Amino acid sequence: MMKTKTDNYDVGIYCRLSRDDNNGSSESMSISNQREMLKSYVKDKGWSINDIYIDDGYSGVTFDRPEFKRMIADIEAGKINLVITKDLSRLGRNYIQTGQYTDFFFPRYGVRYIAVNDNHDSEDIDNDITPFKNILNEMYAKDISKKVKSARKTSAKQGKFMGSVTPFGYIKNPLNKYQLIPDEETAPIMQRIFKLFADGNAARHIADILNRESVSSPAIYYYNKLGKQHPNPKVSNTWTSATIMQLLRNEVYLGNMVQGKRAVTSFKTKERHFTDPSEWIIVEGTHDPLVDMETWEAVQKRTVVVKHQMNRVCHTGEISLFAGLLKCSDCGSALVFNTKNQHGKKYMGYKCSRYVQHGKYICSIHSVSLELLEETILQDIQHNAKLAVSDNDRLIKRLMCLEKDGQEEKRLILERKMREAQNRIKTVDGLSKKLFEDRYAGNVPDNIFKNLMNDYENEQNELEANIDGWKLELAKITSAKDNISQWVENISKYTEIPNITRPVLLELIDSITVSEKQVVNGAPQQEIIINYKFIGNLK
Repeated sequence: MMKTKTDNYDVGIYCRLSRDDNNGSSESMSISNQREMLKSYVKDKGWSINDIYIDDGYSGVTFDRPEFKRMIADIEAGKINLVITKDLSRLGRNYIQTGQYTDFFFPRYGVRYIAVNDNHDSEDIDNDITPFKNILNEMYAKDISKKVKSARKTSAKQGKFMGSVTPFGYIKNPLNKYQLIPDEETAPIMQRIFKLFADGNAARHIADILNRESVSSPAIYYYNKLGKQHPNPKVSNTWTSATIMQLLRNEVYLGNMVQGKRAVTSFKTKERHFTDPSEWIIVEGTHDPLVDMETWEAVQKRTVVVKHQMNRVCHTGEISLFAGLLKCSDCGSALVFNTKNQHGKKYMGYKCSRYVQHGKYICSIHSVSLELLEETILQDIQHNAKLAVSDNDRLIKRLMCLEKDGQEEKRLILERKMREAQNRIKTVDGLSKKLFEDRYAGNVPDNIFKNLMNDYENEQNELEANIDGWKLELAKITSAKDNISQWVENISKYTEIPNITRPVLLELIDSITVSEKQVVNGAPQQEIIINYKFIGNLK
């Protein structure tokens, strides 16, 4: 219920300072200066200060600030009927959300609002310039965000470390915070991890070794060095195979700086998204490596992601030859490794995981022997390798034609979707601004305004997420020729390969689809479809 106006004020002083305010260290912008100036202002007016709310280090583009939310709760509880800030930008730099508070929330609760340096007083009926000041404040925040991003990107291209948390195994150079140097405590741990993996140990086995020896995990180690508890109490001090694999793929241990893997979605939010590898900033030789090139290459050939524990031969962590590559042609599930003794002979092969878990009413067995798989795949690789060697250019052209048949139409569709989404974002942005102006003019009820603004914001977020996904798909299509050429170069090495090895499979093949066995003219038959990386099925 709206409160009536009064001359007896219980004042809430609100101060905010962001790290993005370039002159944050100057006296005029400091928290203490804001507080003392506003206290003096309230004293001169003869009003009573109920509380002072301070958000130090929080951006004005978001309203997810602890002290701001506490102030809002106090307003709703009737403890405050006057809010004072140094200027409008201290309240916020998102002009739409700032306007919701100054034009709708504060009046609903009978709260007077004063921004001292901007000469803004909500009781002054001639405050038409306020919405435009809010827009300018948002534009300022956007400009600052661009400048900060540009400066950080420039520094990253120079090979400077711009992160806040150093990679496990390194610390910041005390004489140069933009340079990494090996950490005497954790560098040997990382070198040991690389050696263990290069020597054939599985990631799960390495994690078990570190856990038995009570070696602190990277996350826990970081906070222990700070003398603090991890902010998330659910984070355990346990090494996992996923942690090991993530570390082994990081080029930082080769002496290269890799940055820009994640980016802020918008200057209005702190949400971050993973960027396409083509956008990463990689600078070689910026610091001392922890592993040599030979070890690095050996490790990269072995790095795999095992999606199902059932793909492993046993609990020791040894990985089966085709783990993670085989799929059921009927249900799409992974085929899992199994062994059994039959008539005194050991059988090794794969079965549909859904059949194993749920039985024949869900899917059939799709059993295929390891021997048949090895023979079929070996022959196909040798055949295509000989084609690659005998007529390299012709094979590339043929593969490009196969690729183009399906990808050109997809590329056009993706480009059309992106254009439509980008145009819609511009339209929604215009509608949002028009809606805000109409509400300020009193032409749109508060509840309708809020519902429409929420719809517009949700639609824009969804459109931006779709565009990010489409960009990744387009990048993959655009790089098709390079991928095909690389694949042809890779397979040409295996014309005389004597037997199948897991590194060869992972280098060349994306997936292998296995059908159920059928009896045709009294003879059992089974279709095995090989989908090569970047190429697909060549038959």
